[in-house]
Amino acid sequence: MPLKRRQLKDDLLWLKWPLILLAVVLSVAISSYVSAFYFRNDMQRQEFDAFSAFDLLSGQVREIESAERIIVNNIDRFNSMAATSLMDEENRVDLLEEIRAIREEHQLFPIGVEIQEQNRILLSYTSDIEFPDEQISLRSSQIQIRLPLLHEEDLARFLADFLGGDRLIVSNRCTINETVIAEDNFLEIREHQLAICDFYWYTLRREPFTGI
Repeated sequence: MPLKRRQLKDDLLWLKWPLILLAVVLSVAISSYVSAFYFRNDMQRQEFDAFSAFDLLSGQVREIESAERIIVNNIDRFNSMAATSLMDEENRVDLLEEIRAIREEHQLFPIGVEIQEQNRILLSYTSDIEFPDEQISLRSSQIQIRLPLLHEEDLARFLADFLGGDRLIVSNRCTINETVIAEDNFLEIREHQLAICDFYWYTLRREPFTGI
């Protein structure tokens, strides 16, 4: 019985469906691999973003906790400062009125007062405070007072009242010079000495943080 030789076309027809199935399987496998690759990258990106957000949130929590500790440790001091005029604007009219009242109370000679222009210095934060909302500026004005004296006790009374108020006024220096008077007029009620005193008047100001 003669054998019939198989044609190539028959072989291809026979392999058609296995080849189609193989192509489908390969397509599904490649698609799954690509999808898994992008999914893994997306998960890694989301994980990185989540850790970054967590680190940022942790830093903000630590900053809040640090600020709370600072507030708790210094609330009494701040309340004491706020109760005085240290946190207020300079009121030079009130200062001159206070000097006038001291002069009248102790019956002193006329007092000369000179207040220079105010200076401003920004106070720096400690390194553990990264994102402050406010900054504190230190303001200072130099005051010179010329006080004629009947005797040294006049200066002592003036300084006790002037430096004993709510303002943060610091004495820098004070000099007393004898005035030239005749000996026969020495016992008269008149200025025998002249005190020239320099002071620094300090105030603090809360300002929005500018980073400068």
